[in-house]
Amino acid sequence: MRGIYVHVPFCVRKCGYCDFYSVAGGEEEHDRFPGLVEREMDLLLRKFPGEASTPADTVYFGGGTPTVLGPGRLNRLLAAIRSRFPVADDAEITAEANPGTVTGDDFARLREGGFNRVSLGVQSFRPETLAALGRIHSVEEIRTAYRDARRAGFSSVGIDLLFGNPAQGEAEWQEDLDLAVTFLPDHVSAYALTPEPGTPLHAAIGGGEIALPDDDSVARMYAAARETLRAAGYRHYEISNFARPGKKCRHNLKYWRRDGYLGLGPSAHGLLFPGGSAPFGLRTANPPSLPDYERALEEGRPPWGSTRACGRDDAWKESLLFGLRMSEGVSPLSLEKRNGPPPDEAREAVENLIGSGLLLREGDRLRLPERYWFVSNEVLQRLA
Repeated sequence: MRGIYVHVPFCVRKCGYCDFYSVAGGEEEHDRFPGLVEREMDLLLRKFPGEASTPADTVYFGGGTPTVLGPGRLNRLLAAIRSRFPVADDAEITAEANPGTVTGDDFARLREGGFNRVSLGVQSFRPETLAALGRIHSVEEIRTAYRDARRAGFSSVGIDLLFGNPAQGEAEWQEDLDLAVTFLPDHVSAYALTPEPGTPLHAAIGGGEIALPDDDSVARMYAAARETLRAAGYRHYEISNFARPGKKCRHNLKYWRRDGYLGLGPSAHGLLFPGGSAPFGLRTANPPSLPDYERALEEGRPPWGSTRACGRDDAWKESLLFGLRMSEGVSPLSLEKRNGPPPDEAREAVENLIGSGLLLREGDRLRLPERYWFVSNEVLQRLA
């Protein structure tokens, strides 16, 4: 089973901290977009006919803000996917949605169209923090969107939160956490705000216009999230993700377990397993530009800005880097069955990390100790 990801590159307004590819777009661009993705799928199937028989059990619409397209266009895209690829009856089909861009009727129509999971981009329940982040929605719109999603009958409703924000202290973050659990979401993603180069937030910090909490404070916020959400019954199954039993994001697990997935839409990435010259996978990357994406399709070629055939070393490195983000860790024996024997460099790096206490070996599994989850990037870079 594989996943299918569709990047919808439209937002009402771009937030100052976001470095994902998105544009405002208008009705003409919105109307044209489903046809572009359909053309991309057809070109992919022409190049790799075998992909038409590879079943998918997750479909994920991210962005941007997918709900800016409206339920009609999103349902059209989902139907187009189903008409070209075998999608399991019990597939997890997710749409990201931002409060303020979706109504109760929209949720009902998405549910009728086959979507069964929603991820709400809440980020914060405090007006001051929402304003500092440049979010377009209000706290009341969060409440309304969540209520409407539940009424529509989605099997899973999750929320995304950000911490380490401007105008946010540890007490304010704890208030966000305490309020979040009262909603009883099925899934919670809690990310530390990162000022990415090229974003207005990064420039404002560099210019001294705003300041973020210091690293120690952000670390305590992360600890508070773990403590509060675990006490409320959530399982901390990945560094930034928490879920009620049976409610993990099955699509994201494919990334961390290095399963295959199609990446559709501008800036989308994919991992195909066509065999032949790419026995360990073919990574694809669409250009982060709607005009470039559309131009490639008009020229009759897959809109891949780049492709990379993975070797055995790549497969091992990626499996360790992504897999060790999960609480379940990885099984070297299973990886060896899938990827062949590990390269000497990877074996040595793992043994060094175990020797220094930065990795745990528990039976057949390797895990990142929980005390290092907040600084996981620094630890995992040693495997890269």
